[in-house]
Amino acid sequence: MFGRCIYSHITVPPYISSIIRFPVSATITTSMGFRFLVKRKPDYHLRNNCLERLTANMFLSSAYQPLSDRASPSLTTAGEKEEGVSKCTLCDRCARQRWCHWLAHIANIITIIILLFISFDPRRLAVTCWNLHNYYCAPYPCKLFWISETLLTWPAPVNDAVARLPYVTTQYNGSLWYDSPFKGPPNPAVEEAWHSIMEFGMIAVSASDYERVNHSIRTAVQFPAEAGGGYMTTTVGTHQIHCLHYVWQDHHRSYFPEVTRKIKEIPEMYERHFEHCVDYIRQSILCQFDTGLVTYDWVLDHQQPTPNSNAMHKCVDWDALQSWLKGRAVEVPPEFKWRQPEGQESLPWNP
Repeated sequence: MFGRCIYSHITVPPYISSIIRFPVSATITTSMGFRFLVKRKPDYHLRNNCLERLTANMFLSSAYQPLSDRASPSLTTAGEKEEGVSKCTLCDRCARQRWCHWLAHIANIITIIILLFISFDPRRLAVTCWNLHNYYCAPYPCKLFWISETLLTWPAPVNDAVARLPYVTTQYNGSLWYDSPFKGPPNPAVEEAWHSIMEFGMIAVSASDYERVNHSIRTAVQFPAEAGGGYMTTTVGTHQIHCLHYVWQDHHRSYFPEVTRKIKEIPEMYERHFEHCVDYIRQSILCQFDTGLVTYDWVLDHQQPTPNSNAMHKCVDWDALQSWLKGRAVEVPPEFKWRQPEGQESLPWNP
């Protein structure tokens, strides 16, 4: 009977094990040669108290040692000796949790650095600035799949040309003596300069692009098939330039026979057109009010303050914009005459 080891399993309740300081499991050999494998039930309240586990391990390693070979040579051999204290698996778990904790902190720091880097991207700043001053970049309510109502950003097509480009730093030349190519008196060179900045005025867009600016294609004008068949549009900026040119032509009406003819034949419509252009420019200036400063200086022996309009500005990339417009410009054949298609739906008022 004493020539072999007898194993018994004793489960110790948590409240007893906390008093005797048993670890999770331990092997105990009595003086009679019986070997007990003592297992303690999990103590969830002390699961993370690794210090207590280590204290218990030290206590058992000194208090519960198997009998030496000299005291009981028949009980165990060198190959059968077992460690008196089992390894604390909860300690390993705590160590892994600590590593996960620090890895989470490192991941958060990396994410913050990436977000800060993206936020200072000049292209994103250009988009933000562009969106701030353009209505069709602003979010608007709409229905999306199962969501009853949400906010989407649906930019106008021309934004693809300039929104992601950095603004160009430009200094206005506001001198009264600046010899601008757009100033009169009128001549063919000045007229060519004006037309060059309105050269790609009428452009064609797709049906989806037309609807992106909140207009229906049911009453939209289409170019003839031989001109590509797209929907007729122009940019607001081109319309503003047209109005300014209209006012400039009126100032020099004697040079332009076409202006003189309109004044005589359709005076009311000409006057409405003129006043429309003046007020349209006014609305545009008020909408995109330039907050740059015009300073005043004393000049020579002048007895009145003189304004200095040569201020710095941030401007859209004009070359990139013109390149985009050029790719969508339409040339209608000279022999083509506009006529409303039969059965075409039309607006009931003149916008």
